Amino acid sequence: MGYFIIAGTGVLTPEISWVQAAAIFGAGFALGFVGLMSSIRQGQVCANGIEGIGSGHDVFGGTIILAVFPELYAILAFAATFLISGTL
Repeated sequence: MGYFIIAGTGVLTPEISWVQAAAIFGAGFALGFVGLMSSIRQGQVCANGIEGIGSGHDVFGGTIILAVFPELYAILAFAATFLISGTL
């Protein structure tokens, strides 16, 4: 996902400077790590919601809302990658 944002800037050429390469590496690493942690936490929230529904609690609407919150961090990391690509 982050690759397509950065590739659109035209920076990925053999003549890239080390500062640009470090920025691209940092943005890609951060986006990947935050996306991984966000997906793990989102899976845990959804699993807890499913367990709550199975236990007889009426939490279906709340579970859908709570499952969206961990995704916010991945969206923020994507926005940061977009801002970094704009400065390249």
